[in-house]
Amino acid sequence: MTAQDLLCKALRRGESSTLKKRFGQHFLTDPSILRRIVQFARLTPEDTVVEIGPGAGSLTLALAAAVHRVIAIEIDRALIAELRARLPSNVEIIEGDALEAVLPQIPFHVVANLPYNIATPLLRRFIDYRDQILGITVMIQKEVADRLSANPRTRDYGPLSVLIQYYATVAYGFTVPPGAFKPPPKVNSAVVRIDWKPRVPDNKRFTGFVHKAFSSRRKKLANNLQSMFGSELRAQILQRLESAGIDPNARPEELSVAEFLRVYNQFRM
Repeated sequence: MTAQDLLCKALRRGESSTLKKRFGQHFLTDPSILRRIVQFARLTPEDTVVEIGPGAGSLTLALAAAVHRVIAIEIDRALIAELRARLPSNVEIIEGDALEAVLPQIPFHVVANLPYNIATPLLRRFIDYRDQILGITVMIQKEVADRLSANPRTRDYGPLSVLIQYYATVAYGFTVPPGAFKPPPKVNSAVVRIDWKPRVPDNKRFTGFVHKAFSSRRKKLANNLQSMFGSELRAQILQRLESAGIDPNARPEELSVAEFLRVYNQFRM
């Protein structure tokens, strides 16, 4: 049974609608796009790849033909037995939630069609594993892809933009239309590659600071910081924003990554 056969079987059972609701999964069926994803990931035959949500296994097969080892994390038990039976020996299927599963301690690439409903928290989790992750090539909603490389003062700019751009550079690959999937999603998708910047210090406190700074997007940054540190410190907050060269009336989406770092450094003193 091929990956296409497995897909058809799932569709006949009516499981595709269940997958869509529960796991945000859409099966990629266009072979030309599968080839483009593998090429865009810049893999070598010696690589290990972690795939999130193999689904019917179409991308898994393409990856298995290109690399030494594929570790695929699948949450849907209805698919796992057939995936294990039909995929080649260099593919290991792990049952579990990708947000909680233990990832390999060896260097690996992430290549996946990420489930839409957990794409953002997965990207945040990958930051925590960047010492092991050599690179990330993922298909996500185009809206999320636009956030990754968004500029300040734009609608798409937010905490994910700041954090990804602090740790990495983002290369936009190509847009994928809904017709490439079964069932087709209601939105366009996009393939992006995330490459870590060298020698960026790991800073989990900065991650938390950025999220809290965006806690109320429409409020001024000073007001969000006041919620973090207490209203009694408002005068100090305004003083430290001034020391960082930030307008006290600025909103969080107006600050660049470098400006966020300047503000953070003022408040971690």
